[in-house]
Formats: sequence, C-alpha cells, structure tokens
Amino acid sequence: MIRKNILIFFTVFLLFIVAYPFISKQPDLNYTYQNGNQSPKFSVSLEGAENILVTRLDRWGNISGYGLVSIEDKLSIKNLNNNPITSIFIGIPLNHSDDLIFFETTGLEGNTLLTERSYMIQSDFEMLAIYFDSPLLPYQSKTIKFTHIYKNLVSYSFIDKQYIEFNGYVYPFLPYKMESDLTTTYLVPRISEIETGDWGEVYPDRYFVRYFFDELRDDLGIEYISPFQENLGDKKDITIVFTNDDYTKMEVNEINREFYISPWGIIRVKEDFLMQNLGIMDINTFLLNIPRAARDIYVYDDLGEILGTRIIKSSTHKELTINLVTNRVKLTPNSSFRFKLRYYLPFEKYISFNWFQESVQINILSTSFEYLGRQQTVKLTIDGCYSIDSITKPPESIQKSHGATIIVYKFNYVAPIEENLIQFTFTIDIFDILLRPITFILIISLIATFYVLIIKLRKREYDLVEIKKELLLVNEIREFCSLYEEKNAQFLEIKQAEDDAKRKKMAKKNYKNILEKNTAKIEEIQKEIAPFKKVLMETNETFKSIIKKLDILEAERISVKDSLNLLETRYKRGRLPSRAAYLKLSDDFKKRGKKIDRNIDKFIQQLRSYLL
Repeated sequence: MIRKNILIFFTVFLLFIVAYPFISKQPDLNYTYQNGNQSPKFSVSLEGAENILVTRLDRWGNISGYGLVSIEDKLSIKNLNNNPITSIFIGIPLNHSDDLIFFETTGLEGNTLLTERSYMIQSDFEMLAIYFDSPLLPYQSKTIKFTHIYKNLVSYSFIDKQYIEFNGYVYPFLPYKMESDLTTTYLVPRISEIETGDWGEVYPDRYFVRYFFDELRDDLGIEYISPFQENLGDKKDITIVFTNDDYTKMEVNEINREFYISPWGIIRVKEDFLMQNLGIMDINTFLLNIPRAARDIYVYDDLGEILGTRIIKSSTHKELTINLVTNRVKLTPNSSFRFKLRYYLPFEKYISFNWFQESVQINILSTSFEYLGRQQTVKLTIDGCYSIDSITKPPESIQKSHGATIIVYKFNYVAPIEENLIQFTFTIDIFDILLRPITFILIISLIATFYVLIIKLRKREYDLVEIKKELLLVNEIREFCSLYEEKNAQFLEIKQAEDDAKRKKMAKKNYKNILEKNTAKIEEIQKEIAPFKKVLMETNETFKSIIKKLDILEAERISVKDSLNLLETRYKRGRLPSRAAYLKLSDDFKKRGKKIDRNIDKFIQQLRSYLL
C-alpha cells in the first residue's frame, strides 16, 4: 500500500513538471534605458575664484607605451574668502576635451568626491566641478587627489628605433593662483631612453622627468602661477621624447563579456576580445589582469587553445600573459587579433541568499588591461530568474525570456583603473530550474539512493539506537544548554542596560550595579559550564565542532563590542570624517552583533535537538 501511494505521488509530480511549460507565465520583459546628453554652456566668471589659492601641488603622470597618459594631481586648496565654499573647478583644454576618458577625485581618506562636467567653458577650457564632502571654511585648507586619463596625447615614429613623444602640460589648468611647493613628475616605461624633457630635470636611470616651480620662478621672475597659467607663456607646454621598442600603441577595439550566473552555484565569465595594433612595432605578447579568485582559465580562438599563456598571482589579481609566438603569429602594425577568454568565479564570494532570493555584487569590468578599451558590452545572463527585484545602476536593457534574464551594459573608452561595481537582487524561478534534464537525473538518483539507504538503515536501526543512547549524555547536554542560555540572558541584560544608559533612560549608578552583578554572574556560570563543556568535547566530533563554533562566536562578540567602543571613542574625539560614516559603521557593528547572537542561539538549539 505504501509503495502504491509513493508511485501515485511521483506520477502526479512528473505530470505537473511536464505540464508546467505550457502554463501561462509572467509576460516577457523588455526594458531599454534612455539617457539624454547635454551640450556645453558658456560662463564668463567664477565668483570668488580670485580668493582661492593652491598652496601645494604634487602631479604624477604616467606615460604608457601603449598610448594612454594617466595623471594624478594632489592639490592643497586654501579658501581666502569670507564665506565657505563647497566646490572648485579644474579646467581641461578644449582641444583635449574629447581625449579625456576618465576622471575621479578622492579625499585624503580615500573617500570619493562627486566630480562632473559642469558644461561650462571659461576661456579655452572646459570646466570640471569637484564637490567637497564638507564645506571648506574661510582660511582653511583641504587636500584632494584628482585622477584623470587621456588618449591621443602620445605619438610614435621610427628612425632606427621607435620614438615615443608626449605633448602636454606641466601643471593643471585652474582658475586660481598657484604658489609655494609645486612639483610635477612624468614617468616613462622602464627600459626606456629619455631623449629630451624640455626644461625639466631628466632622470634617465629612474625613467622620469621632474619639473620644479623654483626653476620657473628664477627664469621668468614670477612668484606665483596665475589662473590658467597666463604668466607662464610657452613654459606651460612640454614635450617628452623617449625610445622604447617593447611597447607601441595598442587598443582593445571591442570586448563582449558575458557573466553566466546559475542558482546551482555557477558563475562563468566568457570574454571575446578584439585587440588592435595601432602602433609601428610588432607585438608578441600582451597582458590581462583577471580576478584573483578566477579558476579554470582557458584562452582560445576559432583554431583552438592558445598555448604559451602564463599566469602569475599577485595580492589583488592574476596576471595573464598571452604569448602569440608559441602557436599563433605576432601582431603586426595595423592588424587585429580576436580571441576568447573563459574562467569561473567562486559562487559564494559574490552571491548571498535569502530563501528564494539571491543578491549578487560583482565588478562587471572584471578583466582589466593597460590599453584603452574602446567598446565594451557586458551581458549578465541569469539562469532560472523569475524577476529582477532591485539593481543599483540602470542598464542599457533588460530582456527576459523562458526563465533566463539578460541584463546589458555598454561602455565606451574604458580606462585601465576603472571599475564598475553593481549589485542586484533577483527571485529564483524554482520550477523553471527543475525543468533542466540534469536536474531530473539528480532527483531520480537521489530518490533511488534514499530508497536504498532507508532499506539498509531499517535493518541496522536497533543497533544504531543503542549506540546513540550510549553516546548521548542527556544530563550534560541539558545542563550545558541551560547554563549557556542563562549566560546569554545576562549578556543581553548588560547590553540593554548599556543602551538605556546611553539614551539617559537609566541612571549611571543603576547601570554600574547591573554591570557588576551580571559580570560576576557570567563568571560564575562560566566556571559551572567548564566541566560539561569538557565532557561534551570528549564525547564525539559533532559536539566538539559545535562547541568550537560557540567559542569562535564568543570571541567575535567581544571583538565587535571592542570595535564599537573604539568607533564611538574616535567619533567623540572628532577623528572620523563625518557623522554619517559613524552612524553607518555603528549600525553595521550592531547588525553583526545581532547576527552573532542568533548564531549562538542556533547552535544551542542544535545541541538541544539531540535530547529529542
């Protein structure tokens, strides 16, 4: 009779699975993101700019042999106005406005400052606006780092050897006066020979050219640099020429990247690259940086696997060197090479669960390189997805069809240091996943395995019951759990009293009495728990593992409490950037503490389950 009922149940279940595809489902979703572009506007003045002073500048520029120029300006801004200011402007020459492919501003603590094109034109410059995270008060200074990357500032020529020429500017173009300590350094690739550096000091053995304001002060007889460098004349322009045969201009003309995410625990990344040699030298190898956690890396094209690849693991990523000479041909000038890259990422590192919801946080520009990325298309294919519940950055489009959802992003002119971290949450379509043939095989295999195990376990049931009775120490488990729960209650009472004292709902004297009483009680309970803890750990590996996890959680609880106290102390002393940062970190620590308490309760309940 039982077998007959089981057969009927599985027959109905299989009929439902077969009929499910024909049941009306949620309509297919097609979404397209529309974003308008603005045109530059003209401005004739910058109010208060004459009272803003740049007192220090450290410019570091890196001239890549592949055609990009990266510049980091560390500026100290002093406000001589009688009112606070919330932003400053930086000018980009109009003739290089289209060559600017990336810009970002950070504070000294690494916090990102909002930076945007203001669509204002002053003289011959397009103005970029940088907004402070807090107002700059009168007669105070603030230091920021402005990073910007350009294309088309480097040219190549060949006379017996390759000459690489950079034409640019010594100092940033600002609508403010600059004085005091102003230094600019431009680095060139290693194993280069610097032919000329204009009026700067050339350091050929260390591969850089350095410019000091002291030289301009003596040469031009000036004490400061005027807004937009009007008093520098031709000294504001520089030309750096060096020779190097190991690099030439190169671009990634096109990238098609697909992230395949399956709720079964798979994150697969497939990338299609179109590399283009725009220089005058042959290219034998090129380098890609992929996530450090990537595994099963495979490089191939239409002819098969590309041999000669080498992987070096660093602290932040893996360096993948592809040698074309091994079983392909070198990349000659004005030629291109298309190849594919595939690797897998650990599922648990990027995805978190909440019942039938999964949340994914991932950098969709996962593979980086030293070259200009002209066009990138990123597709996030989510298998078994019923609906997208939230997403942090709007995509170009979202398409849903037959249980798979495809989120599409497109980028133009991607810089080497650029990242794009997104987070999205989706609901799993559990029935659609079960339709997969491999799922049917796994279900049938599991059913057959369980059936065999049940038959065998019935024969050994009596013996197992006797063994469990011998191993399970009922009284010790009961006493251990009761004492542990009592100790947790004491901790929670201390925590509640501490919160009431902070909110002035309880007198400090009462709080101290509760703290002393409960602390003494906790120490007493700890001594009572010790013998039961020792007995349980010596009983079997299961109890030993649970108690070790409880010890770790206790240590984490102490660590979280100490971190929270340290954060509060630093906030009271004014050593945190803002109140918002303090509240965010404080809330995170409190959530972590609550999670630790829940986990402790979970393991105690797990021990109690052995009493049933």
